[in-house]
Amino acid sequence: MVRQLDRIETPIEAREITRRSLEAYISGCEELAVRLDTIIEKVGEGGKRPVILIPSRGAVPIFLEAKRFLDELHGEASPLNGKNARYYPKGIFDFLEQKGTDQPDNLTTVDVILFPFTADVSLENTDDEKLAKELRVSCARSVLHLVKRMNGGRQDFEWYKFLMKKLKAHNGDPSHLNPNQIVESLESFLPNPDSQIILIDTVISGRAAHDITGAFYNLGDPIVPLLAVDTVKGSKFDQRRKAEIQDTFKRDLWKFLPDGNPYNLFVEFPLITEDKGAALLGVMALNFIDFNEDKFFNKVNATFLPDFKPQSCIWTLPPPSSRRLFLSNFREFMDAAWNCKQESLESIKDDFIRRLAEQSRTLTSSHPVPTHREISEILKLSKDAVLKESGSHIVSVSLPRSVAKTWVQEFASHLSANSYSTK
Repeated sequence: MVRQLDRIETPIEAREITRRSLEAYISGCEELAVRLDTIIEKVGEGGKRPVILIPSRGAVPIFLEAKRFLDELHGEASPLNGKNARYYPKGIFDFLEQKGTDQPDNLTTVDVILFPFTADVSLENTDDEKLAKELRVSCARSVLHLVKRMNGGRQDFEWYKFLMKKLKAHNGDPSHLNPNQIVESLESFLPNPDSQIILIDTVISGRAAHDITGAFYNLGDPIVPLLAVDTVKGSKFDQRRKAEIQDTFKRDLWKFLPDGNPYNLFVEFPLITEDKGAALLGVMALNFIDFNEDKFFNKVNATFLPDFKPQSCIWTLPPPSSRRLFLSNFREFMDAAWNCKQESLESIKDDFIRRLAEQSRTLTSSHPVPTHREISEILKLSKDAVLKESGSHIVSVSLPRSVAKTWVQEFASHLSANSYSTK
């Protein structure tokens, strides 16, 4: 296990990239790695298979930095090494890190799943808390279908597949970036009833983490959450939600935590990448807003139950025309944070940090409506589709009503052809 760290106590006042904020960020990632290392070890010793779930864009860079710490500490024995862990979808994290893809050994000990639980509903004219919770329950059902073939999640996962297959493949991309390959990689997950899901997520107010942990708890499969809690301008973490997250963490799972202490579920540090879009998160979110409407599927096709409302947000890479710009910034940020470790603070120059901060601010501070040309690079899009971008850089796509209805009918036909009931 890696060493326990002293926590940086001085608060960061803004989500700006500075030497101080980078140092605090990478220290938080290291502390999260400390606890993740212990949890993985204890879950394995308890006869369970660790399955790490990354449900948010904000958790992507944090997980990658934590993985880097464990790979540096343990070398080829790292539980997250590409030979010891299976990654779903295959090759995505390697692509973000610009690394070659390892072939896992037959006897891997850890699984890692990247699956979007994004439920930004800030553009909705409805009860957004209720809607967000419903969408995250749909995601939890999908994941439990993958991990344990639990009943009730097949239809949710099939809808995710359906949306992914609407994305375009691009000549010149590695095969594992093809949307069909991403789906096939997820479907290749070998279910195991002894799996123990370990959630790595970020927390501002705690709503998302509260919804996710509650969803798994209510579905009868409590998870081990390891949460990065934002400290910018003082923590905004709602204490009621914090207590309820702890309540979903059953006492018989405490043995998997460092010192068996449920307070070790939370790692506090400034989340300077949170809600900043692909320039600091690596991936972009694309939400098909029409399908969030109450009873939409049932109104279009009565074979769907009235309460069927699947998650309709997927993650993808930025459009090819801007991908190099956004991913270059993401990778520069990751390296800058890494080089702000205590033992290598002087290896990164102030001029570089200032340039990175200015460049990142340009790519993340505004929320322009994306152009049809840009989105059409990744998705076949009719000219009368309406596009918006939320404050957290989620691109919302509103399809023409006739197109949205056609998609539902196509999906119903797909389920019927594959003998998947809509009920």
